[in-house]
Amino acid sequence: MNFPDDGGRPTATPLPVPSPPAFAGAALWMIFSVSLFTVSHGFVRVVGEEIHPLVIVFSTSLFSFTFYLPWLIRTRFRPLRTDKIRIHWLRAFFNVGGVSGWYFALTMTPLADAVALSLTGPLVVTLGAVLFLGEPARARRWVAMGFGIAGALLIIRPGFQSFIPGYWFVIFSLSCVAGSRLITKHLTQTEGSAAIGAWMALLQVPITFVMAIYFWSWPTLTQLAMMITVGLLVGGAHYTVTVAYKQAEVGSLEPFNFVRLVIAALIGYFVFAESPDTWTWAGGAVIIISTTYIAHREAVRRREDAR
Repeated sequence: MNFPDDGGRPTATPLPVPSPPAFAGAALWMIFSVSLFTVSHGFVRVVGEEIHPLVIVFSTSLFSFTFYLPWLIRTRFRPLRTDKIRIHWLRAFFNVGGVSGWYFALTMTPLADAVALSLTGPLVVTLGAVLFLGEPARARRWVAMGFGIAGALLIIRPGFQSFIPGYWFVIFSLSCVAGSRLITKHLTQTEGSAAIGAWMALLQVPITFVMAIYFWSWPTLTQLAMMITVGLLVGGAHYTVTVAYKQAEVGSLEPFNFVRLVIAALIGYFVFAESPDTWTWAGGAVIIISTTYIAHREAVRRREDAR
């Protein structure tokens, strides 16, 4: 397996304003990444009926690392040289929390509902980018984030339906994933895309092993094959999202997560006989509109900065 040779240790420089073709390329990488993630969720939903979610998290981490192993062996592990190992560990813990919460949610919540609610993730990431990365946020951006929260409330409808416990796990997962993505954005300034993904997959193995050992059960060959598939899909998704983040800002790429809702609805319908209700689509639409507006404002700001 060959990765682009960005795995050295480039000097920290501000991300340049991408040209339209460059931004389109980053958007395609992002869409490919979220597609891989969503397909892996379908496999998790199937395996999670008999295997504990924490065991699936461990297997995902282990097999995600195998995605990078041939490349690391070929390069004699040189791309893993880093002076930011503590930050890599921090990102791994955040990501383990995000994946664990998400896998628990998938076993308790209809797939399309969970994905629709997770679309608020860009709003959480955007808020974090404002607070921790210094990205500017004006009144319009705050209003858009407010509408996104309203869309989430349409999906949950507190007080009008029984609150599904899986929603809490989705919210917990979103918070952890937002932290992981913000740390990813920081690391892309000095670390290569493949190295970032490989470090996370490697460090997650011991963390998730400790979490899973108490709930361990041996999978069947079919379950093992599906968990290997999940690991490879997740490994590819993490690599492609870091490539996207090296080419464009976090806030401008997050709206492309809307592809997940369409894919999740198709998987839920054809595999699990689940049909998302009108409120789920309405809430997802409001969230998509709000995050797309934020992306539009990001594009306007990039043009202004370029001038």
